[in-house]
Parts: sequence; C-alpha cells; structure tokens
Amino acid sequence: MRENKKKLLLVIFILSIILGLFFINTPKMLPKLEFNILGDQKLFTKDLENKVVILNFWATDCATCIKEMPALTQIHNKYKNDIELIAVAMPYDLPSRVINFKDKNQIPFKIALDSDGKILQKFNKVRLTPTTIITNKNHIIQNTIIGEINYESLDKLISNLR
Repeated sequence: MRENKKKLLLVIFILSIILGLFFINTPKMLPKLEFNILGDQKLFTKDLENKVVILNFWATDCATCIKEMPALTQIHNKYKNDIELIAVAMPYDLPSRVINFKDKNQIPFKIALDSDGKILQKFNKVRLTPTTIITNKNHIIQNTIIGEINYESLDKLISNLR
C-alpha cells in the first residue's frame, strides 16, 4: 500500500514539473491593443501584422527616456519599413506635454497616449520608465529592456528579427 502511494506521488510530481515547464516556456504574445496615436489616429495590434513591434514606455519627465530618444529615432529611420516603433506615454503624462515634446524634438515615429492606462495594464512588468518591449513578426515577445536601451544591442536584435 505504501509503495502505491509513493508511486502515485512520484507520478503527480513528474506531471506537475512537466506542466510547469510547459507554462514557463509558453511564448508571451503581444496582447490585443488599441493605440491612440497623436494626430487623432487609431492603431490596433492587427494593423501591425508582419512587422517587428517595438513598444517604448516613456514619460516626458524621465531623463533616461529623453536621453534614449535619438537612438530610437536612429532605429526607426534604419528599419522603418520592417518595424513599428510606438512610444507609449505613461498615463500620468499630460497630452499637451507629450505633443510639445514630439513637436520640439521632431520625433518621427508614432507616439501613443495612454491616458486611461489600458495599454499599461496589459503589461504588468512595466513598472519603470523607460521600458522597451520587442516582438518578432509573429508578435511573440522576444525581449523586454528595463532602463536605457543600448543602440548596438537593439540594432542587432532587430536585424535578426526582421
């Protein structure tokens, strides 16, 4: 009787490990999103098919975010036919400040307002700015960068994904 219990516990243990590994290794997909792009444009996840997606969560009062904008501009200019780079302003950022920043700095890529925080809610790992999320063309998340991006590393990653 004891031997049967041991075998049953062993089987349960092995099954739980297998299930755990399955869920750990399940790729994380880009969720369905609706972006409110500056200029009264709406953009949906389905509009980004067959493109590498780069979401950069930032704020106008974040020094590191501002510092990395020229590198993001370079990435955008280099890969604009293969990627969709969207800078998502944090919910606390006033739209007027975001618009002013985009105009003053001539940002060429899309900037989305997330005034209601719905986009941010879909990404529970975004706690600090800047945070950059990169997907492949199938919208499987490949990398999450917390803090300032490194241009060379991001360039290499995108080159491999496109």
